[in-house]
Amino acid sequence: MDDQRFDKLARAMARHAPRRMALRALLGGGVAGLIAAARRGAPAASAHHGSLGPGDACYDSRQCVAADAPLVCADNGFDWDGPLNCCTYVGSRCSDDMGCCGSASCLDGFCSLALVVDYVGAGEVCYDGSQCVAADTSLYCDYVTNTNDYRCCAYEGSRCGNNRSCCGSASCVDGFCAAAPLYSGPGEPCQNSSQCLAADTSLYCDYVANTDDYRCCTLDGGRCSSNRGCCGWLSCNNGFCG
Repeated sequence: MDDQRFDKLARAMARHAPRRMALRALLGGGVAGLIAAARRGAPAASAHHGSLGPGDACYDSRQCVAADAPLVCADNGFDWDGPLNCCTYVGSRCSDDMGCCGSASCLDGFCSLALVVDYVGAGEVCYDGSQCVAADTSLYCDYVTNTNDYRCCAYEGSRCGNNRSCCGSASCVDGFCAAAPLYSGPGEPCQNSSQCLAADTSLYCDYVANTDDYRCCTLDGGRCSSNRGCCGWLSCNNGFCG
């Protein structure tokens, strides 16, 4: 701004205030405008250049960066560190609970929905092998065909108490997990009804209360030789389930 233009502007403002006050207002307004513009641009610039790690307070997901997990700016379930933090979802890698979004916890290096590690025994539902405990055999959290979900189970050759404590398609035979037989007779462990064969009655692979597992068994009125050949809570009486 040259001297002539400045003087004209100053004279116009002098009607209401001295020239020094007008100058101060002009300079102050210009600086304030620059500061306000800088402040408005700061969040966008900071968000664009991500530099925050898991658990750090944030306001935009673009701020969050990690080498081994996708991070978002969301609630990590903790109140003391602010409403939003860089975190990741269930199934992604983590180093502590603060890096997991919502109610998830960091278990064995991965975010999991379980809040605490509850130890469970053979045949019980699980989400991680660290939960599974047994006195006489090694247990793993693996898929069990008999229950169609993940259970604490043992592999072939290990001790077992029922079919649901044997991993995969194995069955519990005489106290040990073994590969499912191609065919089974009345009262024998099974995985599906196609395995069950008998000469004098129809068999089904169903729950047997007497053995607390799945066996080839017959229904009410079917022929039997023992209670374990009768489905559900039926008993074998005089050669027939009832």
